[in-house]
Amino acid sequence: MLKKVLFLSFYFPPRNRISSFRARGFCKYLPELNWKPIVICEDWPRHAPDYDENLLPEVRESEVHRIPSYGPSGMNRFFIRNLAPWLFPDKTPYNWWKLARRKAFELCEKNSFDAIIATHDPLATLSIASELSRCFGTPWIADIRDSWNVQKLSSPRKQKLISKHERMLSSLANKVVSVSDGISDELGRILGKKIHTVSNGYDIDEVPLVQNREEGVFTILYAGNLSHSRNPRPLFEAIEKCIAKGLIPKKSIKVCFLGSSEKFVEHFDLHRFKTVSFSCEERVSRIKALSRIRSASVLLVLSHPNEKGVLTGKVFDYLNSRRPILAVPDDSGEIQRLLNLSKSGVSLTNPNEIALQLAKWFEEWKKDTQFKLDYDESEIRKHSRERKTEELVEVLESLQ
Repeated sequence: MLKKVLFLSFYFPPRNRISSFRARGFCKYLPELNWKPIVICEDWPRHAPDYDENLLPEVRESEVHRIPSYGPSGMNRFFIRNLAPWLFPDKTPYNWWKLARRKAFELCEKNSFDAIIATHDPLATLSIASELSRCFGTPWIADIRDSWNVQKLSSPRKQKLISKHERMLSSLANKVVSVSDGISDELGRILGKKIHTVSNGYDIDEVPLVQNREEGVFTILYAGNLSHSRNPRPLFEAIEKCIAKGLIPKKSIKVCFLGSSEKFVEHFDLHRFKTVSFSCEERVSRIKALSRIRSASVLLVLSHPNEKGVLTGKVFDYLNSRRPILAVPDDSGEIQRLLNLSKSGVSLTNPNEIALQLAKWFEEWKKDTQFKLDYDESEIRKHSRERKTEELVEVLESLQ
């Protein structure tokens, strides 16, 4: 008989967000490892942005309870939007928390759960899991995707408030999991307890058709949202150097930001790089994004040099594509180590070094537009969603 785990995840398919894919991967493979997940998540209707029906088939066998985040009205609207996040950060989004909490108690009264997993953010999932554990005696795992105690995620005031509640709730969990060794080490030091690392991964079943490559163009692709902390200017400086020195013809190289807003082009003043061709394209479905990733010449990661432990989920989709990866700047941490171990790319900061690497890859690309690196396949396979779920199950079994 399968053991039962109540899985609390605000983000879940069909919402096309990186935070949905972690929960989806676990729920897909848990039944193969003798665990049946019963999911509580946010309802994401067809008309909402980022709705992607292609994400649904792999979770159709899971029991999923979708809780709406209905919009408040009148004075209640003012309270929910302006006061609740500051008064009750551990119960935000407040309307979703109320309904999800009610459903969670109903499920716990009808089922004998062996464990609870709550993935954060938001804090509401941890809050519900903690209360359920206290009432029903069920052990629970806090799964920390982003740590407000380790990473800079908002204004100082909000950062202080959320990090306080994250510490409090994580300290109540029977086990705590994070997505990288860097976060695990620092959060473990803060909490005074062992933090288990179960990083993100890629799904071996997601192998889209490769789109036709732009003829004669060496394409560098960044997939995902840009932010103020992800600076692409060193790459643009490097490309400018390559063009100026005649290492790469201007018409033969292009940077594509897939799913990024034009406002960051203005923020980083990228238009001042007159010789560098680039484009910003709207967000697409996951299967189309994976196809674009496989079609690129080089894949770009914009790392966080001042935040140790940040290992974005897109890196693992990049790994699965077997395309060369360029991380800028060198984080001297998680991303550098991953690329070195898997032999999937390089992590660089200096524009001169970036230019030399691009020129080298461009020469290989001219000989074969599908050129590949000498990857360590055994290392790459360690990061499949199936393997990552096995690691999560080890933590689940340790609760028993």
